[in-house]
Order: sequence, then C-alpha cells, then structure tokens
Amino acid sequence: MYLFLREHISLVIFHFLHTLLLLSIVYLYMLEQSLHPSFGIFAYLFTVSFVYLAVFLAVRFGRQRDAYRFLSSSLHHLDRSIPSFSGSPLLLAFKKLLHAQYRCYKQEIQTLHKEMDDTSLFMNQWVHQMKTPVSVMDLLLQNFDIQDQSDREFVNSMREELERLQHGLELALYSERIKRFSHDFHVKRLPLKTMVNHVIQHYKRSFIRNRIHPIVEIPETIFVETDQKWFQFALSQIVTNAIKYSKDVSNQIVLSAVQRKNEVFLSVQDFGVGIPKQDIGRVFEPFFTGMNGRRFRESTGMGLYLVKQIVDHLGHGIAISSEEGKGTTVTITFYNVTKM
Repeated sequence: MYLFLREHISLVIFHFLHTLLLLSIVYLYMLEQSLHPSFGIFAYLFTVSFVYLAVFLAVRFGRQRDAYRFLSSSLHHLDRSIPSFSGSPLLLAFKKLLHAQYRCYKQEIQTLHKEMDDTSLFMNQWVHQMKTPVSVMDLLLQNFDIQDQSDREFVNSMREELERLQHGLELALYSERIKRFSHDFHVKRLPLKTMVNHVIQHYKRSFIRNRIHPIVEIPETIFVETDQKWFQFALSQIVTNAIKYSKDVSNQIVLSAVQRKNEVFLSVQDFGVGIPKQDIGRVFEPFFTGMNGRRFRESTGMGLYLVKQIVDHLGHGIAISSEEGKGTTVTITFYNVTKM
C-alpha cells in the first residue's frame, strides 16, 4: 500500500491542482455573468471530483495489489517465483525485465559455480599428487645413512621442511573440503583422550625436534560426540601453533579436559610468546597473521580461521586467551555431553 501511494502521490497532487484551476475558472465565469456562486456548490464539485479519483485509485490498487505486495517484500532467494502482473503495461514490461535479468544472473552464477568446482577439483587432485613425493622423501630420510652430526642436522632440517610442506598441503586440502562440509561429515561418540593422543603421536617428531614435552591431563572416562577426522585436523592446527610459538621459549604444552555437567572443556595451553593484546580479537579472521606473523615466516593466517569454521560446523564452541610473553590457551567446548 505504501509503495502504491508513493507512486500515485504525484497524480493526487496534479488532480488537486487541476480541480482548483477548473473551480477558479467556473468562479470567474459566474462573476462575469453576474451570478452568485455559493460555497456549497464548489464544495460539492470538489467532493465529487475526489470521490471519482478515490474510486479510480481503489480499482487500480485492487487490480495491481499482488504486484505491489511482491515489489514491497524482501527477496531471500533467486528462485522465488514472480507473480503474474496484470493491468499495467509498465508492470508487465517490468515482469519481462525481471525474468530476463534473472536468466542472465542465473547463467553467470552457473558459470562461476562451474569455475569454482573445476578449481576445487584441481586443488584436491594436486594436493593428493603432492602427497606422494612428500611420502617418498620422508621414506628416503628414514633410510638415510647418518654417519656424523652434520648428517643428523641435515636430516632434521629436511624433516622439518617436509612437515611444513605436509602441513601446508593439509591446510589447502581442508580449506577446499570445508566448502562441502555436509558431504563429508559423520558424528560418533568418541573417547576424547584417544583422539588427543592420536594427534600428539602424529606430531611426535616435531615435539622431539623442538624439545617440547606434551602433558596430557584428560580422564579416559570423557567421551564426546564429534566427527573424528575434522576434530583431529582442528586440534592439530592448535597443537602445531602451540609448538611453533613455544619453540626456544618453553619446553612443555598442556592438554587438559574437564567435564562440568553436560559440557566438556578441552584446553591446549602453551607457555610461549603469546599473542599481542591488539591482535587477540582478530586471530580467527582469514589471512590475519598479526605481529607474530612478522616474526614467524611460516604463518599463513589460515590455521585458526579454519579451526573456527570447523568448530562452528561441528556445533562446538571455541575461545582463546593469551598474554604476551606468558603463553596462549585455546579452549574447545563440547555441548550436550552425557556422562558414561
């Protein structure tokens, strides 16, 4: 109704001015003819004129009500059907334009989706292809004949670079997979300590090389409902960050969990460099590296962003607290947990 009135307000004003002009001409004519015009006659003519206008607008609104209601509503998706406009050639032309514009946008969106799917497919294939030479190089290093200290340093350096490469490949792979999270998602009731130990075992070389000791304080009775693969990847990002920012600063990382009523809190605490106060609110933003990113060359700014996305998809909560120079604590919260 509001849109209809806005469109026809100019017509109402024009009709008002036009009626005043005609009544003025009639008034002057009656004076010229020595007649005695009365207020009642002009009020009657004015009323009749606007009654006809009101009837015209009411009929017009009745015929075009659905069209104005559609134009006044919010559009939440592109596939919303366009009603059949009737009565106004302008609205009919507008309907044809909407259909043509919709077809154009739909074609462009389909083209963009195809390009994105092709890019995603290429990325997945490329990552899987790169895993093979990485595994071969790791196997060659395992069989490398270490004869002196320089050989040992070479092997350790190569393994560190291989771990960085493998970590980057996993980051690229999961950043593509998360776009289709619902297609690769299976929730089960799992022991929390077993999953944490699996992540620690996977990064045991990194712990040993950086002389960091993981301390696990998780009761074996705690079970949580989550997707094992996605959760372990998110936890591995948190653990690798803890190792990276604890290197040469601290020699331990504490992974602990407590259950309070129907919630489980898993904390990963390091005693490394910490996060500057001005950066703590932006660590979950994509590609944000902050002050620490300038000090550590391998920072991508995507690790914690993916962790936040995964945790949100899994229905868990995540919080981070830190004090520069004293360390960082990342806490994952599991909701609606039942005790064994």
